[in-house]
Amino acid sequence: MVSVQILKFLAAAGVVVYLWSRGDIAWEPLRASLGRWEHSLPAFLLLAAMPVVQFWRWQSLLRANRLHLPHREVFSFLMVSKFFNMAFPGYISGDILRGFFVSRRAAETDLPREAQGRDRIPDSGFRIPNAVLPAVAASIVLDRVAGLIPLFALCLIGLLGSLAYPIPRQVLASIGVVAMLGLLLPLLLFLLTYRRRQPGALLARLGRWPRLEEFFSAFYEGAHRYARNLKLIRNILAISFLNQGLAIASFLLFGWALGIQVPVMSYLMLVPLGLLVTAIPVSPAGLGVGQVAFLGLFHLVGTSQGANLFTLYMASNVVINLAGALLYLFPLQAAMPPHAASAAKIQTE
Repeated sequence: MVSVQILKFLAAAGVVVYLWSRGDIAWEPLRASLGRWEHSLPAFLLLAAMPVVQFWRWQSLLRANRLHLPHREVFSFLMVSKFFNMAFPGYISGDILRGFFVSRRAAETDLPREAQGRDRIPDSGFRIPNAVLPAVAASIVLDRVAGLIPLFALCLIGLLGSLAYPIPRQVLASIGVVAMLGLLLPLLLFLLTYRRRQPGALLARLGRWPRLEEFFSAFYEGAHRYARNLKLIRNILAISFLNQGLAIASFLLFGWALGIQVPVMSYLMLVPLGLLVTAIPVSPAGLGVGQVAFLGLFHLVGTSQGANLFTLYMASNVVINLAGALLYLFPLQAAMPPHAASAAKIQTE
C-alpha cells in the first residue's frame, strides 16, 4: 500500500513538473500574488475559517443524534481526518478514522440510552455499543452529502449567469446535466429516508450480509431521524452553503491576486466542478489532478492561470491541514479514549 501511495505522489509530481515546464504553472505570477496581500491574505483567512464551519456542521449532526462530545475533541478529530485525507488519499480514510475515534469517545462518555448490545473492536480490548457506530456513520455520511449539495447548486447558478458568455453550448449543457443530477440524487435519498421508516429493498438486501443487519437497520434509523428533523436539515444546508461560499470567495480573491479578469459567475460555475474533481482521492491534496482540472476549466473563460489558481488554493490548504498532524501528535492524545493509540495503529497498519 505504501508503494501505491509513493507511485501516486510521483505521478502527481510528474504532472506538476510537466505543467511547470510548459509554463502553465509559473513562479513569477505566484510570487507576485503573494505580494498582493490585500487579496491573498483574506483568501487564506477564509480557507482557515472553513474547518471551523465544518466542525460546526458535524457537531450539530452528532448532537442531533444524541452523541454529546466536547467541542475540542470533535474539532481535533475533524482536523486529524482532514490531514489524513489530504496526505494519504485512498489508503487511510480520514472519515473512518474520525468515525472510529468519535465512536470510542461516545462509548465512554455519552452513550445513547437505547444502546444494548456491544461490538468488540479487534485487538483493542474495548467494546462499542451497537447503536453508536451506525449513529456516527450516519452523521459522517450526511456531513459529506451536505458538503456536496452546495457545489452543485452554486454550479447551476453560475451556469445560468454565464449563458451570456461565449462558452460552447455543448459544454454548458454537460455542466447543467452534471449539476442537475448532483442535486437530484440527494433529493431522492432524502425523500426515501423521510417517507419510509424501514430500509428499502436494496438496503434490506445488504442487511442480509453476515453481522450487518443490525448495523444497516440502525444506520437507516439514524438517517430517517435526520430527514424528519427539517429544522436541522435547513441549518445543515445553510452551514454548507456558507462553507462552500468561503471556498469560492477564496478562489475569487486568489484570482484577483493573480490578476485574473473573469466574471464572478464564472467562479460560481467552474470552481465547484474543479473541487468535485479534486475530491476524488487520487493524489495528496489534489496535487496534479487539481492543476489539470482548473487549467482546463478556466481555459473555457479565456485565462491560462487556472493551474496557478489551484496551486495557491492547494498550498494554503496544506498549511491549514498540517494543524491536523499537530493535533494528532499532541493535543489529540489527551482527548482520545485510553485505547486511541492502538486505534490509530489499527487504522494505519
